[in-house]
Amino acid sequence: MNLEARKINLINWISSVQEEEILARIETLQKERSDWWDRVSSEDKKAIHEGLQQLDKGEYYTRSQIRDKIKEKYNL
Repeated sequence: MNLEARKINLINWISSVQEEEILARIETLQKERSDWWDRVSSEDKKAIHEGLQQLDKGEYYTRSQIRDKIKEKYNL
């Protein structure tokens, strides 16, 4: 059975479900699978956007630059 047929079977089954417990479990599954971006705070979204803008401008440190800064700071 292909993916589309499986989805249609599930849709048909869900539309016939009468048990509250089963519907609640399906809703819980749906909420768990929601887009992570929807759960990110507006403050974090702003920080992510700022970081992406910095990357676009070439304002970033390479892994080796970060490693060197840590060694320098902690005298490693």
